[in-house]
Amino acid sequence: MRRAKRLSIIFFILGFCSCLFLTGLVRFVTQLNWTGLSKKPEIARFYPIGHCPDCSKISSKYWKIGPLNDNNPIHLACAQAMGIKPFQTNAELESNIESYLSSGKLEKLEDADNYKLKKLTHSYPYMVPRAVTLLNEIGVRFEAKLQQMALEPYSMMVSSVLRTNESQNGLGKKNRNATTISAHIFGTTFDVSYKEFLPQHGKQAREGFCRHDLLRHPLAEVLTEMSEEGRCKVVIEKRQACFHITVAN
Repeated sequence: MRRAKRLSIIFFILGFCSCLFLTGLVRFVTQLNWTGLSKKPEIARFYPIGHCPDCSKISSKYWKIGPLNDNNPIHLACAQAMGIKPFQTNAELESNIESYLSSGKLEKLEDADNYKLKKLTHSYPYMVPRAVTLLNEIGVRFEAKLQQMALEPYSMMVSSVLRTNESQNGLGKKNRNATTISAHIFGTTFDVSYKEFLPQHGKQAREGFCRHDLLRHPLAEVLTEMSEEGRCKVVIEKRQACFHITVAN
């Protein structure tokens, strides 16, 4: 009799504990987010150029950027005063370039640490010496800005340099921004992309990522400073995603 009573107590305790366990298990299972578990892990989100909310906050809080909207007549006035007589055809440039280089009227533009030349399809890598000096200083000051941000150095990408009237006319058929008379034909003007930057360790940076939206802010600040110093004229070309820059007197 005593043995039966003991067994009944043991079964009662085991049954009670089992009920507690099952109740807790049911509550745990019902609280699980099964939809969330079925989703793939969310990857980092990259915004189109100009649409990153964090970059917009950083830009307005930290960077002093001017309008950078010098129009074409302003660029032309500087280019005509400081540049060469335009080459009419590509053949004319190619047959005379050595004399222009030897006389110091033009300098050949080479890749540097803080800027690289993109593949030039409608222009040639030559500029007047003052324009080359300007580009080099922009690169140095841009790199200094990145150091202040504790970012690794990035090279700017130069997308267009000296054009002939022939190449300018050919470009005008494809690019609405390519006016009939451009400062590019005087050797005083160059374009720098604001959406392509090359890490100096050599791996090509992908376009359109949030980081590039951040990188263009310090570059724009450098150009604002140098424009205010009277060193250059700058306009933002949105269709070509570049800064159009002309050396000033």
